[in-house]
Amino acid sequence: MLQTKEYPLATLEYSPQKNILVYRVKQDITIDINEIKEMISYVQEFMGQTKHMAIIDFGASVGSTTEGRKVYAESQYLLEHRIADAFLVRSLSMRLIANFFIRVTKPKIPTRLFTSEVEAFKWLEGFKDKLRNGNKTF
Repeated sequence: MLQTKEYPLATLEYSPQKNILVYRVKQDITIDINEIKEMISYVQEFMGQTKHMAIIDFGASVGSTTEGRKVYAESQYLLEHRIADAFLVRSLSMRLIANFFIRVTKPKIPTRLFTSEVEAFKWLEGFKDKLRNGNKTF
């Protein structure tokens, strides 16, 4: 059963069977330090201490600052509770921003960029098999 909650800056959907959180960012906003801290607090409230995988759906028109991206990459909560991130983008500008983040910031958890939600789910579902087989390195 899909669990869903609407927040001011995002909608969160979680499938316990898949252990995948889908984080849909509201459009036409710029994410800075305050916004990213608020967004991380949504995940903490919604997911608690559950270790999980996530699809972060940036859509087509979300901006972000260098400082905001840094806070995300260094979030202690995410580092402790996130298994892998699949960034989902729907425009060339979002693809450029997400690629820049992945290549320059080098996230400490497995992170990949997708333009297809189906492909993002497939990639994340591969981590379940690795976890089930006891492989902690990705």
